[in-house]
Amino acid sequence: MTRWFRILLVASVMMAASGNVLAGDNYGVKVGKKLGIGMANIATSWLEIPKSMINTYNQANFVFGLTGGLAKGLVNMGGRIVTGALDVATFPLPTKPVPQPALIWEDFDRDTDYGEAFRLDLDDGE
Repeated sequence: MTRWFRILLVASVMMAASGNVLAGDNYGVKVGKKLGIGMANIATSWLEIPKSMINTYNQANFVFGLTGGLAKGLVNMGGRIVTGALDVATFPLPTKPVPQPALIWEDFDRDTDYGEAFRLDLDDGE
């Protein structure tokens, strides 16, 4: 990775982590937040594996947590990479995040699910 890509990645992750600190509904804030969320999802997608294993273990048992949680984590990791890449590629179009929770650390105890794709972010205050 080049030095500028690392700087952009860190800045994007920090901006996405700030969440509601960037209150406002202007175009620049929305596209900046979308770019930050997309880059953060690509960079932290690997955390889906331990997250899914822990959540599956808590819902079922140890063996299913290791096997089924690993499989579910790999699928969700792929989903977070793909949706993150789409967010980065289409950041000029302000849309709502597809994965819920939008960032993996927002609600770690909740399994990741995927909402509607390419829903415009037209609501004020969200």
